[in-house]
Amino acid sequence: MKTANGYRHRYVPFITLSLTEPETCIWITLSDCNFKCKGCFSIARDAVGEPMTVDELINWVEESNCAYNGDTLLEEAVITGGEPTLDRSFLADLVLKLKMHTGVKHITLSTNGYLLDREYVMELKDSGLDVVKLDIKAYNESIHRWYTGMSNRPVLEAARYLSESKLDFRVETVLMPGIVDVEEIERIAFFLARIDPGLKYKVVSFAPGEAREKVTRRPGDNEIQLAVESASKYLRNVADGKACVQQFAPSKREENTKKWVRVYPDMKTETIIARPCRWWV
Repeated sequence: MKTANGYRHRYVPFITLSLTEPETCIWITLSDCNFKCKGCFSIARDAVGEPMTVDELINWVEESNCAYNGDTLLEEAVITGGEPTLDRSFLADLVLKLKMHTGVKHITLSTNGYLLDREYVMELKDSGLDVVKLDIKAYNESIHRWYTGMSNRPVLEAARYLSESKLDFRVETVLMPGIVDVEEIERIAFFLARIDPGLKYKVVSFAPGEAREKVTRRPGDNEIQLAVESASKYLRNVADGKACVQQFAPSKREENTKKWVRVYPDMKTETIIARPCRWWV
């Protein structure tokens, strides 16, 4: 998108900073998405927040980190959404300037992969991107179209491009009983193994309480374990866990938790005690 003065912008509802050293991290949420997933949990699926250019967003990141972490530099940035890849130039410029101006050492992109052609992947790598976490919703085309409204063919091609690029690349799928079930997880794992059997793959539990549409129930632990075992027939690095939205869920237990502050465009804040989210053990 372009503003009146010609500069490109994306809508940003909030940024989220970790407050616990030694690992300082920021999650940058870019809103709006080309998928309309029935079970989406994020308000950022729609274009919400304030429009910002890359420079305005970088300044906001720097000011917020200085306010809450002082002289401590950010170690890691996660760019998520919504769908961060919607504006190619914006995303590449954001990755580049995060590395150049904020001191961030490690940048992860969380994406549905639909727009990641070979050239786009290499542009992001050249800009300084370190890791891509790709969501593969389903291998079956009809399931994918029903759930997201879009074809999955570009997503599967993106997996090949990411592997070719030699970026650190991992895949995540939500297990949804009766929709994306154990057999579908096994199909995805078989597909990925033909690209690289060493790829990291994570099976995530569907959380109906956080979904826009309660399309199915939460899978049981035995179903998650069966899905992991099925994927492990083909892939060497398979894990299970909660979706990263759980990172900011309230926690009653203080051990193994981390403090975060969510900063809104009007500079209002929300401090959260949360379980750390790790895609890979």
